[in-house]
Amino acid sequence: MVSVKKALLTTLKVIGGLVVLFIVLILGAVGMINNSSIQNKILHYATDMLAEKLETKIEIDSIHIGFFDDDIRLFGLRVDDRQQRKMLELKLLSAEIQMLPLLLQQELNIQEVKVDGLQAHLFKPSPEEPANYQFVIDAFKKKEESGEKKEVSKKKKSKLKVDLNKAVIEHVNVTFNDRQFSLGLLKYQKGWMGKQSGEIRQLETSWVHIKKDSTHVDSRLTVYAINYEGTENHHTINIDSVRWFTDNHKPHKRTGKPKRGWYDNGHMNTVANLKIKLHHADKDSICGTLVSCEANDTSGLHVTDLHGQFKHIKGQIFLRDMTVCMKNTTLNFDKGVIQLPNKKKGIRFTFSTSDITGTTLLTDISKPFAPVLKDFKAPLWLSTKFSGTDSNLVFKDVLVKTPDKKLTIKANGGIEGLKSKYDLNVHFNVQEMVTTPATVERIINQFPVKKFMMKQMNRLGTIRYTGSFNVLWKKEQFRGIISTKQGRLNFFFALDEKNKYLSGNVQTTNFELGDAMDYHDIGAISCRAGFRFDISKPRTAQMRRIKGGKLPIGQIDALIIKAKTKLLTVSDVSAHIVSDGAVAEGKLSMKGKLANLLCSFSFTNTDEMHKTKIKPGIHFNIFGKKSDDEKAARKAQKDDEKAARKAQKDAEKEKRKAEKEARKAEKEARKAEKEARKAEKAAQKAAKKAAKEAAKEAAKNN
Repeated sequence: MVSVKKALLTTLKVIGGLVVLFIVLILGAVGMINNSSIQNKILHYATDMLAEKLETKIEIDSIHIGFFDDDIRLFGLRVDDRQQRKMLELKLLSAEIQMLPLLLQQELNIQEVKVDGLQAHLFKPSPEEPANYQFVIDAFKKKEESGEKKEVSKKKKSKLKVDLNKAVIEHVNVTFNDRQFSLGLLKYQKGWMGKQSGEIRQLETSWVHIKKDSTHVDSRLTVYAINYEGTENHHTINIDSVRWFTDNHKPHKRTGKPKRGWYDNGHMNTVANLKIKLHHADKDSICGTLVSCEANDTSGLHVTDLHGQFKHIKGQIFLRDMTVCMKNTTLNFDKGVIQLPNKKKGIRFTFSTSDITGTTLLTDISKPFAPVLKDFKAPLWLSTKFSGTDSNLVFKDVLVKTPDKKLTIKANGGIEGLKSKYDLNVHFNVQEMVTTPATVERIINQFPVKKFMMKQMNRLGTIRYTGSFNVLWKKEQFRGIISTKQGRLNFFFALDEKNKYLSGNVQTTNFELGDAMDYHDIGAISCRAGFRFDISKPRTAQMRRIKGGKLPIGQIDALIIKAKTKLLTVSDVSAHIVSDGAVAEGKLSMKGKLANLLCSFSFTNTDEMHKTKIKPGIHFNIFGKKSDDEKAARKAQKDDEKAARKAQKDAEKEKRKAEKEARKAEKEARKAEKEARKAEKAAQKAAKKAAKEAAKEAAKNN
């Protein structure tokens, strides 16, 4: 974008220099000659002289200078570069200039200037090689005296006063290397009492961005209309229908992943409308107000309004009194700072804000980022400080709560590795979360998931949580302490999104399990347990087709350190539970000196634990001989331990394989980048060689 802007300004400067030179050559004779045939003879003379000065081909169809009607018109300007390629073409340049003030008082009063049909083809093969228009710029540079310094005249030269009332530029097309720029209309008008107005229509620029992985991203920016009104100190700009479009020529990130959000920066199609008021503008700073801004992307991301104060000073943007609105969201922050990147100075992109506060419904971001939130209509109030770079985000003093305060969350955290999905790490430390079972159930009910043990959750009373969580590539981890009226639980569990398993462990020193499970024969227990459940839809669906049922599919291994029942208190009880989705079967074993107490049980519904089938047993340790049940239990335990070790080994193997694949992909990306740089250097070398040969051939022909 910057290169295109620079190229356009250079084009206008080059044309301006050419036109000024023509006018200077011709105006000297205009006062005495107002005949078209004589003007054309002078035109041919001026064209030949300029072509000789620039050492290239220059053509002009005709010129008309009306001394009495103050009208100058130039038709059909064509300029070649030094490689005999069309560099500049101009259909029409016309100007209404008051001749007498120019000749007598050195005042250039331009009533109207019009440029129509400007086409420029500009090239700069590499930073080391000159641009194809450089020779024109060099021709107009002032040359230093080689000998003694020329004596400076004591008489001051009078400056030419320039006054422009109206300017119109139409049908502009500029090509700069692989970038293109076009303009339908640019109009400027000076009004009464220092008022000015302007209009830009059908502005478009496009370019190709090559990423580090050699992906070619086509980018296009179009603006339907820009309207300007202002005085010396105040300026108002309305920008109508800005469209930002990108295409990386790859399948959309959502392809084959219906649960993924629609947002993909490789396939953006965003339209925005803006209104800006500028209070001050110079080469070092800009100060103004963003009165309104609406932006809508086809992914579903829709900002209904964005407004506030801004100031740009030497690469920094200072924001004040900012408001961001979506359909059901309003966020405000008093201050913000954005540091723009500068590769030459080694300055990277950073930003920070003061407290961001407001209300939101998560449905506003469901389509672009998380379709699972599409029915999440619980209103939330939030507050946080936001900062970061182009690869990391930091959230401080996060406070989220519902209007009825039945859910409150206090946390700190951030997101790292935004540039690579393999390095992504969303980490938050939750200092405190307080909620009621009814609020939890209301939140869970807004997600289309299977709901297990909801009645048991409602018996926990007010839930308090302290801990942390991490979201990694295809893995989520949660840990912490949950406090309820039934007791406290220390827990850790992890979601393996690649192999589709939920695993973890729980530990408690005093938890009223009977009250929580609605099984009053059991009292408080002290235990530790590990679990592993299958969450693969294809695997679990196949199992349910065979056996039916509504239970989770997996297993639990626990050690009951101490537990109270109606009849007795037990300790050091081993428990093993396996569920196939239809029936959960468990075995308890408590070793004694003379006998081992055994118990097997089964149930089919966690909401009806009182219907659990129990089969007690006892084994006397006579001569150390083990019973068949004990042998079977021991064998089953060994098999389960073996299966757990194998699963853990397989998981570690898959993890190492994923890491190896990630390293391989990174290595290939670096290799591709290296080859791209090598190819670029080779292309530059070939271009230099071709330029030298062309220059040698041109010199030989001359």
